[in-house]
Amino acid sequence: MLTGLLAGLSAGALWGLTFVAPNLVAPFTPFDLAFWRNVIFAALSLALLLAFRAAMRQLDPAGRWIALALGLMGYSGYYLFVAYAVAFAGPAIPALVIGALPVLLAIAGNWQARDVAWSRLAVPLALITLGLVIVNLGSLRAPVMGRAGAEIVIGFLLALGGLALWLWYGLWNAAALKARPGTDTLVWTSLQGIGAGLGMLAVWPLGLALGWSRMGAVPLFGAEAGPLWLWALATGLFSSWVATFAWVVASRRLSVALSAQLIVSETLFGLFYGFLAETRWPDWHESLGAALLFAGVMAGIRVLMPPAEPEPSPA
Repeated sequence: MLTGLLAGLSAGALWGLTFVAPNLVAPFTPFDLAFWRNVIFAALSLALLLAFRAAMRQLDPAGRWIALALGLMGYSGYYLFVAYAVAFAGPAIPALVIGALPVLLAIAGNWQARDVAWSRLAVPLALITLGLVIVNLGSLRAPVMGRAGAEIVIGFLLALGGLALWLWYGLWNAAALKARPGTDTLVWTSLQGIGAGLGMLAVWPLGLALGWSRMGAVPLFGAEAGPLWLWALATGLFSSWVATFAWVVASRRLSVALSAQLIVSETLFGLFYGFLAETRWPDWHESLGAALLFAGVMAGIRVLMPPAEPEPSPA
């Protein structure tokens, strides 16, 4: 279980980089970063699959398609829903909706597996929920400027779609791995990477048509492109491939109810990286929210930790 916990926390630490990276690639856009991040993710995955063809052949054909679909919808599809949600409704509403993911995934996972009594799970989930709301107080106070009511509703529904996609990803990924206990973790991760890359290639023309990209206006190999390539490599290698590998390990070793709560570490690390990038201390609501999130995760680990075996009595 300790390996699973460390893997889940590592995935969160690496995912947290995606909170700050999109703001550091100007004059390019977050869409440009997402495109190259997933292309690098897919290229590395393809190279690894070619190198480990024997391990991939041990995975059944249905499993291969499932892993590709998980990468397509859990990465590219999720990104598209959230990006559109922000475009229609602004950042605050999608942030609050997507912030509910750890709680809802933990509830759905425990509903399926019944790992622990609901009364024991209530305290950690309540702490996490309150922490997420308090962390987002700043964005919730921000007005939604220049947006009609219909646009806000569309953005809210798109955010719900992104939330549903990642809930589906978390549950299906865990179930597929449970049904295939002998599946090589590297192969499963790499197939998801190829699915993510294919999905982003399909979305790319749409992003260009909507003006989300600056790749046509700014040279890709000029001095201004340095931050884009730096963060595309960092997020493609670490926030995508290594983080997905770590999440697969965590999904194998932990219940969905516990691994879902570890997703909160992404928010905690994202806040930490953001404070470093902005060279500032957290506000009171950020400090209180982060403390509640940490307390919620610790309480969840305590509740879901298997009981220690009693020591044998001396003869």
